[in-house]
Amino acid sequence: MPVSEPLAKFAAANRLAYSDHVALPQQGDLLGRAGKVEGAAAGALPGGAEGSLAHFTYTYTYTDSDDHTHHEERPFTIVVTEIPESIGFMPYLGFSGSASKLTAVAGDLDQMRKLDLGDDKGLEGTHAYAFKGANENWTAQLFSPALVDWLARSEEGFGFELAAGVLCVARDGYLNEPAKLKTLCGDAAHLATAIREESLEETASGGAEADAAKEVDPEAAKIEAALAAVPVGSPTNVAAATPAFAAHLRSASTFLWALGKAALIVLVLNVPGAAIPILLIVAGNYAALAAIEAVLIAIFVFFIFRKRVREGSKKFAAEAFFRAYAKDRELTPEEPLHFAATHAEAKLPFKPDRVFSGTLPSGVPGSLALIGDGSKRADRIAVVGGPKGPIAESELESEPPGLSAKDLDVYLDQLSGELKEAEETAPAAPS
Repeated sequence: MPVSEPLAKFAAANRLAYSDHVALPQQGDLLGRAGKVEGAAAGALPGGAEGSLAHFTYTYTYTDSDDHTHHEERPFTIVVTEIPESIGFMPYLGFSGSASKLTAVAGDLDQMRKLDLGDDKGLEGTHAYAFKGANENWTAQLFSPALVDWLARSEEGFGFELAAGVLCVARDGYLNEPAKLKTLCGDAAHLATAIREESLEETASGGAEADAAKEVDPEAAKIEAALAAVPVGSPTNVAAATPAFAAHLRSASTFLWALGKAALIVLVLNVPGAAIPILLIVAGNYAALAAIEAVLIAIFVFFIFRKRVREGSKKFAAEAFFRAYAKDRELTPEEPLHFAATHAEAKLPFKPDRVFSGTLPSGVPGSLALIGDGSKRADRIAVVGGPKGPIAESELESEPPGLSAKDLDVYLDQLSGELKEAEETAPAAPS
């Protein structure tokens, strides 16, 4: 018997493929959690969206004021579909109804901004967040009065996330009635259509250049300063320049930064643990108090300093490698989100970390887009033929000590060859 018999029956009635378990893209807060699928129907869903309808649950763990740990099962019925056209305009967008347990924000909170959708009573208790770098004009046009009214009339347990082109529309609990499942599919299709149409409208009107999202990277200035201060030439692989940048980061400024962070952490820890400092002060043991505080700060400084050197040197080394690779092959760096917006019709298969454009080994103009450095299973690489494609893509894999220039050359040669073949066999555009 299927794990979810209601979903299996719904799949059969709507000519969908049913599976007890299915791999879903791990984008956004909900899909990125270590959850499990307990039944899924996939295909052309009622309403017109292509994707998966699934029962999904994860375990939420929290600690109360008495320091007791609790575990709560959170089941959802979700529809997952892809809207690659949206990547360059809205890398992340979240909405949660007044009673929804879906979190309307993911990743670094410093990269998000809360949206004000108006004072409709139906929106009381709801939350909406968008990527901070998203264009305000594009966002305002998406949230038209009609869409805001539609959201205000949605169920209290309704919510959605749009993350890197993947839309996940959810209702709390496992829905089993065919009518409710069909309604959720229709809601997902309605929302996907609004987002896709707004994205393609910008492309058609020539507004993609102006309304593309902007990158938000608090490290941008530090990266530029480090690259200017540490000349490393053309590193052979993504990790080759790590020691040079690690030496650069082992500086007084990094130490002082770590010291400030450590002092702040100890200050915060003194609040819940105020009894100990108070007792020492009352007893006049100022030396003991100072010694304890100094030891705590020293411990935190050590770990914060080490983490900063490790993570910073790795990030700077990777940036130096990719920039040198592009320069050596006469490729020009592009802003990834701007590229994704102006190439919305090409339907990029992922949100790129890096994009370089120029003449490919096949002799045709195009762009190289990457996510990651080959160290994770989700890392990918693609070449894009133009604003409307075609695209040739592949998983991006590397062996220790890391992705090399030779590895990238092999990928670039193979994919650019596939791109050239696709362009040569593509049907001619109507005159």
